[in-house]
Amino acid sequence: MSQIANADALVAFIKQFTGSTNTDEIKECIFLGEMMMRNIELPIQRSDPYSPQFQAVAGEGGLVPIPGDMLKPIVFFQVGGVQGSTQASNMGPWLIYDRIGDRDIIAESLIEALYLKPFNIPAVYRGKFSEVGQNYQFIPALGEGAIVNLYYYRAWPFLFSIDVNGNEVQTNGVLQTFPEGYIYSTLHNYYIKRKAPDDAQIYKAKFEESVNIVEDQNSKGKWSGGHTRLTSIFQPRKDRRFTAK
Repeated sequence: MSQIANADALVAFIKQFTGSTNTDEIKECIFLGEMMMRNIELPIQRSDPYSPQFQAVAGEGGLVPIPGDMLKPIVFFQVGGVQGSTQASNMGPWLIYDRIGDRDIIAESLIEALYLKPFNIPAVYRGKFSEVGQNYQFIPALGEGAIVNLYYYRAWPFLFSIDVNGNEVQTNGVLQTFPEGYIYSTLHNYYIKRKAPDDAQIYKAKFEESVNIVEDQNSKGKWSGGHTRLTSIFQPRKDRRFTAK
């Protein structure tokens, strides 16, 4: 089966597969499928914490505004010494912040392998953050003007929604890298509407299986490059096959 290029191509595929001629009905089923996937975590959604775009500056009281495209935080950190430098002489202690109540994302046993050895960082300290209104608060507290690198999952726009420029959304990271999720969830909702519970259950099972596969592979690849660098470089899944039948 070929890659689904965009939203219109997805509608055409579902119509051809089901024999439906009702475009509005298919779009409704796509939306219901997106609701099933709204909390999914894919590599393409991860921010690049080393990019200036995802380096936040603490304001008054050491608070950092929660990014508008935040879906779920992974881990935040402060680079000691000169930001972006790889020279040992410029390296100072790093601070890694995990969310209060969550388990530590990076285990103590990996600190040396991830940071101390490859970067010659003299020390890594642990901290915590929590949500306070529309901001993040950090422990130990940040000084005003401090830079924090934000590594998180970004929210994705639903197909056929209208973006900030007034254009219809024709693609997104989920459709690009997880088209089977769209196909199976849409077919599941289509057959529910058509009161075909057996077919609906078949595609629900296919959807759940595909989600389990992709989440397992994504979890293994969250720290790209092995124990060398915290990053968000996209790692394609090994198995890109999917079947509608």
